[in-house]
Amino acid sequence: MGFAIILMIVLITGGNVSAKPQPQQYYGEGGGVINGYVLGVNKEPLEWASIYADNGQHKFQAVSGAGGFYEMRVPAAMYNITIDVPGYDALVPTQVNITNGSTTKMNFNLNSISVSVSSGSSSVINFYLEQTQTPVPEFQPGLSLALIASMLAGLLIIKSRRK
Repeated sequence: MGFAIILMIVLITGGNVSAKPQPQQYYGEGGGVINGYVLGVNKEPLEWASIYADNGQHKFQAVSGAGGFYEMRVPAAMYNITIDVPGYDALVPTQVNITNGSTTKMNFNLNSISVSVSSGSSSVINFYLEQTQTPVPEFQPGLSLALIASMLAGLLIIKSRRK
């Protein structure tokens, strides 16, 4: 039973189950709030945008939700604010000074990345993981079938051992 679970984890994660440092959340006293909206083409709200506040010692993160709204609470300091949304141009980092009790509104209007493809040509767009700069592998349709089959086999093994 344990082998089947380990096999499923390895297949799902591609063997990469290491812990990676994540941006922190701030729950202490003092500090201020940064909030606003992330909008894309035609002012459409963008959900799941990652907004980062980095003061050189700590990096904080918020993620935009429904309607493109985000909010984060950070300690008082000077921050570089960056935003990451796949398929949209990166913005030049913006500096903001956060003081105790302050609320700073920062709205972002992003432009989508445009790729020109002419008839008979091909284009490649590579995406890289932010912290490791590792290329994100291309989706392989055959791999998903193998993954589903492996998961089903693992579940059947687990179910048969419980009887």
